[in-house]
Amino acid sequence: MSKQQPIIIIGGGLTGVTTLYELVSRDIPAILIDSESAVAQGTSYANGGVLHPSLPDPWNAPNIAPVLLASLFDRNAPIKLHLAQVPALLGWGLQFLRNSVLSRHLAITQANFDLANYSTRQTDALRQLLGLQFEDAAPGTLKIFRNPQEREAALRLADFLAPHGLSHQVLDRDALLKREPSVANAATPISGALLFPDDRVGNARLFCARLADHAIARGGEIRYATTAQQLLVKNGQLAGVRLAEEDLFGQVVICAGVGAPKLAAPLGVKLPIRPAKGYSITLKADELTAVQPVHPLADASLHIAVTPLGQHLRVLGMAEFIGMDRQLDPHRLTMLRQFFEQLLPDVGAQVDWQGAENWCGLRPMSSDGRPFIGPTPIQGLWLNCGHGHLGWTKAVGSARLLADQIAGRKPEINPAPFAYEKRQRLSIFA
Repeated sequence: MSKQQPIIIIGGGLTGVTTLYELVSRDIPAILIDSESAVAQGTSYANGGVLHPSLPDPWNAPNIAPVLLASLFDRNAPIKLHLAQVPALLGWGLQFLRNSVLSRHLAITQANFDLANYSTRQTDALRQLLGLQFEDAAPGTLKIFRNPQEREAALRLADFLAPHGLSHQVLDRDALLKREPSVANAATPISGALLFPDDRVGNARLFCARLADHAIARGGEIRYATTAQQLLVKNGQLAGVRLAEEDLFGQVVICAGVGAPKLAAPLGVKLPIRPAKGYSITLKADELTAVQPVHPLADASLHIAVTPLGQHLRVLGMAEFIGMDRQLDPHRLTMLRQFFEQLLPDVGAQVDWQGAENWCGLRPMSSDGRPFIGPTPIQGLWLNCGHGHLGWTKAVGSARLLADQIAGRKPEINPAPFAYEKRQRLSIFA
């Protein structure tokens, strides 16, 4: 086999590490570069921890416009738009609203589910193949509801996706408490839940670290503390990446999360990806005597969830459109704590809130709710970015989908819904 220039992957989070592994496992040389000192130090560090094909619907639901407008004046809004960001989000926001039309929203939801379902199965296959240990478990997710309206909304989505492979079971309150007794004393009224048995949990940071080791063992290279300053183009083709002290030559895959648009824009590749800030609190749970949750507990209306991860519990969620701000907002953390203490009052009274790890990350949210996976009009430039709140769920599947295209193989699922060029031809005013 003739010597190939390594493919350069920009970004060391879930999409970057999985892309590195999938390329080198196909005997395609690859180098990953990241500005941090280890993998998964950005949005992959302390995310929700749930692989949930059960929640593939984008956040631009058909009623999102009044919700965003109201959020301007409500500091407690789960999805909050900050007034100062309106000018910067105007073009992206028009596309976001355009894709909230019911027919488009449902089509995107189905495409997301197909990728998420494929990816979750491939993640489990990779776990078994490599013997990966990353605090993984397969309890299934419980999507809780408080009233008939929330129940019907959750059931409509589940029934829509059932013909495509989503398994779900409706639990009334008694059935819920039998399966998940930790919520028996919840201060918030819970009338039941939907169980999604195929959902899994796992620590994304540990997964990245351990998969990176396997990628290196197969010949992959990772360069830490290395920043991509710009992409190099020669004769209309991607030539490589300019670093601080040298140029690297070869094809490039952008896996840079919210940093992707800035990298791609000088080449005329416009990526409608904006940061949606989310929060998490990770709590030690190894010495608690209260009954702890076994399943991830998701509240879709509040966009908050609680995830059991090994000897820890993580409460997470919400979205703020506040630009590239990575500062922790104490009020948002308080909202997460209040949700946890209302849902799990017995556990909430025992955990060490002072010793908790508070964190926030910037989800790379595309304007239509789908990631960009595949080639660009610039020969040699590839994309694997814009996964929003489903980065962990879709990571392995997205990397496999991209690596198959780079290798010239037929992907195992349809790549068309995630293609850059097709989506660029759609006018936001259509």
